[in-house]
Amino acid sequence: MAVTGTETVRDIITDALLDIQAVNEGEDIPAYQASQALRVLNRLMKSWQIMEGSPAFLKASQSVTATTSAAHTMSPIRPIRLLSVRLKNADGSELVMVELTRDEYDQIPNKDATGTPTQYYYDRQKEAARLYVWPLFSAVTTETFEVTYEREFEDIASLNDTIDLPAEWYDVAVRQLSARLAPSYGVANPALDMNAAYALNLALAAGMEHQSVLWRA
Repeated sequence: MAVTGTETVRDIITDALLDIQAVNEGEDIPAYQASQALRVLNRLMKSWQIMEGSPAFLKASQSVTATTSAAHTMSPIRPIRLLSVRLKNADGSELVMVELTRDEYDQIPNKDATGTPTQYYYDRQKEAARLYVWPLFSAVTTETFEVTYEREFEDIASLNDTIDLPAEWYDVAVRQLSARLAPSYGVANPALDMNAAYALNLALAAGMEHQSVLWRA
């Protein structure tokens, strides 16, 4: 028996519109309603990315090939935030690197100094991002930068897209979307907002990573 399923953007939007009685069961969603709801859902999911304690399932990792340059391109190109960067040496050992702010990186007097990279700065722009390291390698072999990061939600392009959420977040999406769409349909129901907030907080709490606690005598 399956324990997870997949739902499309159409499924989420349909149920959200049903919640606020904007459509009737079994009816096709009119194109203009579907288009608006898709735009709102896209913006809604993007807003979840910048919350404190963003969803744990957005955490991912990638290897960035080291070069002798300061700037390195990432793939995917624009993570929300970097959680850690480690220099992986040719022998397989890893060195945890120190994150710099923009001001701290700007204040480095010689950005072309060479040595073993120990610090990094993540420059995240509107449509692109770069990983800057310092000092710079004078030569490289198989070194990489191992990056743990929080990724963006995939953009929604079609009602038939499978929504970029795990199954336990489907109800969150429906409740949040119905609360967001309600004013457009003249629906004033405080319970919608409360249920949406509760569902989101519950999902975020359930997705938190459990950390070991060390008790000292």
